[in-house]
Amino acid sequence: MIMAADKQDKVLNVPTLRFPEFTEEWNYTELHELAPGISSGRDKPTNGSIALYGSTGQMGMTDKASYTNEIVLVARVGANAGTMQIVNEPCGVTDNALVVNAGLWNKYIFYYLQKCNLNRLIFGSGQPLITGGMLKKIKIRFGSEAERAKIIKFLILIDERISTQIKIIEDLKSLSDAICERLYTPSEKGSWQTYKYADLFSISNERNSKLQYTNVLSASQEYGMVERIELNIDIKFEASSITNYKIVHPDQYVIHLRSFQGGFAYSGKVGVCSPAYTILVPNEKLSTAFLKYYFTSKKFINSLRIVTYGIRDGRSISVEEFLQLKVAIPDIAHQKHIVRVMQLWEGIIRTEESYLYNLQQQKRFLLNSMFI
Repeated sequence: MIMAADKQDKVLNVPTLRFPEFTEEWNYTELHELAPGISSGRDKPTNGSIALYGSTGQMGMTDKASYTNEIVLVARVGANAGTMQIVNEPCGVTDNALVVNAGLWNKYIFYYLQKCNLNRLIFGSGQPLITGGMLKKIKIRFGSEAERAKIIKFLILIDERISTQIKIIEDLKSLSDAICERLYTPSEKGSWQTYKYADLFSISNERNSKLQYTNVLSASQEYGMVERIELNIDIKFEASSITNYKIVHPDQYVIHLRSFQGGFAYSGKVGVCSPAYTILVPNEKLSTAFLKYYFTSKKFINSLRIVTYGIRDGRSISVEEFLQLKVAIPDIAHQKHIVRVMQLWEGIIRTEESYLYNLQQQKRFLLNSMFI
């Protein structure tokens, strides 16, 4: 690939990065000229045998195929509004997704719209929405058929590598989960003892009354307690409003409200968190971070069923009843061994996730550079 150069200070109508054999300027048209029939789907869920798509991807089956050729689907409404996928099999589509059918242009349009970042078109806070009318007016810029084909082929290869990387991470996580399940299962030969959680933890109610800390932490199931800004949550507040927040220290555990995910987050840093959270301080019977991995396991999540209440957005955990539940733990040396093994797997997964992030950033750069 080469970077496009201006000729005699003239700004050419070409992308900044392109294959060297292409030099002609690009044209443009509005999307509706390439895909005249942009509209929402119309099928409803049934028990048929054809895949049915909605705003979140495949959501069930239908008894008829409203679309038989390759199409581009754009989520029309809800949290996924603006996300896209290509479907190249007979399918049905609900009215929660917009259908773009431009024939041989579909794949090019699919990548071009990714470059356009459809999130900028979404409106509505309670129910985010994007309309077919908005899509129709988007300007699509393009070069020759040969150049379009080469761009598509190149981006498909990148997408395939990203998909492979996602599968690698999923497989590593599944293996890590299996190892966790095995390591936290009491061994007949080991020195495991059974305790109530009340024997292992005390509750901290330390408040931020003197504004010692201004960094707000939020609970993340996968990464534990993280800075709120790391979750892309931009909430403005007066410093005085967090004087009632609870202070969290490293190696403490925080009970939040999403018990369907486990509801327990390990903290590796100091900061403040919502006063609605419960902070658990481990005592000398526990090695640092020993229960960090167990608290995210399926075995532990299932054990919470008898101490949770409610059905909306996760279940509220009864802290008092949780503290009366029992758990088996080994001696400190064995605990440290388990933590080292799990940290090793965690490090491997984080490395692969970092590589995935770099691949996604590379794709974003290419989308911005290979299109106008």
